[in-house]
Parts: sequence; structure tokens; C-alpha cells
Amino acid sequence: MRVARRRFAQLPEAAREAIQERVGPRCAISDMETGDSSGVAALLTPTDGPLIFVKGLPEGHDRAHELEREAQINPFLPPYAPKLLWQATVGGWHLLVFEGIRATPWADFHPGSAHLPPVAATLRDLSTRPAPSIPLMTAWDRWGAYCHPDDEQLLTGGTLVHTDPVATNFLIAPGRAWLIDWAWAGRGPAWTDAALWGCRLVVDGLHTPEQAHAQAMTIPAFAAAPRDGVRVLTEAEARSWEDWQAHGTPGLDRSVAGTRAWADFCA
Repeated sequence: MRVARRRFAQLPEAAREAIQERVGPRCAISDMETGDSSGVAALLTPTDGPLIFVKGLPEGHDRAHELEREAQINPFLPPYAPKLLWQATVGGWHLLVFEGIRATPWADFHPGSAHLPPVAATLRDLSTRPAPSIPLMTAWDRWGAYCHPDDEQLLTGGTLVHTDPVATNFLIAPGRAWLIDWAWAGRGPAWTDAALWGCRLVVDGLHTPEQAHAQAMTIPAFAAAPRDGVRVLTEAEARSWEDWQAHGTPGLDRSVAGTRAWADFCA
């Protein structure tokens, strides 16, 4: 479910004051335009101090558990994930405050983009990182409803996975990529995010499936992945988008077509 976005200035006064008490009352505020999972998302530039990024949802919102998951996983994330500085529940809102990042608004996934190598490097590193020993969603939890029960072992693994490597979740800075929005982080096979990146290269970057596959193959975990596992995951991802569209979620034509094309290629 997409979340209605409001500007930082539209937060309740108590919520704004709680933030400004920590960062100072005089700061430039840039409201973010991308993303659909936060009720507020803003980059604050204090006159004295580093950038901070604020995201939040009203208390009791149907997606409030995503903020809780993101706060829980943050201490265990790799260095290309912005650090959570503090959080607060005030003025009827639950707010997370992260270190701010100076970078592009989001990655360009189109063929030939200079952003593709740093994104691939980030995903290569992520594919080598064990999941922390805390309660986490598994890949089977995420996609099992769209699979045959006998396929569970194919989606079982002990690697930290992001599960949402869309272009808007990568910020590109000189010589590196940042990976943000870890609310759906989990535990799964090492090749999971590379396989999902292939979907997003088709959807977000208008790659052909063949071009997307060539990019995904630069990630060793994907190159070594069992074909049946990749087939099961990509088919489940396509079915999930088709299911959301069938239930009336608008604006999904491009995502449905792209994930289906990638799944058929990986079949």
C-alpha cells in the first residue's frame, strides 16, 4: 500500500520541535519526492552540523512495522547503509533519523550508465555478508506464497539480503553507491538481490532481459546460482506483481511487464 506523503512542514508541531531540538532550529529542508513507503521523508541541512535524513509514519499506520524492522536491522548493516542516529515517537508520529548522504537522488539503471558498476560492486559485497543472528524475514517468508511447497529449499540461505534493489534505493556518490531503505531486509540465498536486480534493470532501466542477465552475471553469487532457484524466485516475483495488479493496485503495468519478461527469460 502506497503511503500518502506530506511535507516536513506539515508534521505536527511537537514532531518538528523534537527534531529541531536535536539538530537546531535553523536548517534548510528538502522534501524527498521519491519513495512511497514513508509519510514524511526529508533531508535537513543544519547551519552547524552534518546532514540528516528524516523518515516516518503516523503511529498505528498499517506499515509502521516496516520502520520497526528498519530500526532493528540497522546496527547490523554494512557500511554502505546510512546509519540510524536516533528515533522518536512524538506528536503521533514514529520518526527515524539517519545520517544524511550527499549523492545523486537515485541510480540510473539504463544500459551504459556509469552508475551500474558501483551498484554491481555493492551487490557483490552484499552477497558475501552473513545475515545477523536476529529474527529476520526469510526469502521463503517473502515469496513462498507464490511457489510450490517443494521449492522451499531453493530459497533457503544464510546471507543478508535487501530484497528491494530498485533504482530509487541506490544513491550514487563519487566512487561508491549507498543502499537505503532496509525495511524488507532478510535472510536468503546469496544470489537473491542479484536476481532481483535483473528485474529492476528491465523495469527501471529498460534493459532487455539478455542485457540484464549480462549485468547480473558480473556478481559471482548469481553466476554460480542454481538455475532452478533463480527460476523459482523470479517467477514468484512476477506472480506477486501480477497479484497486486489483479487486486486493483494502480500504476503497475511497467513493473508487471518487466518482471514477467525477466521471469520468462530465467525459466
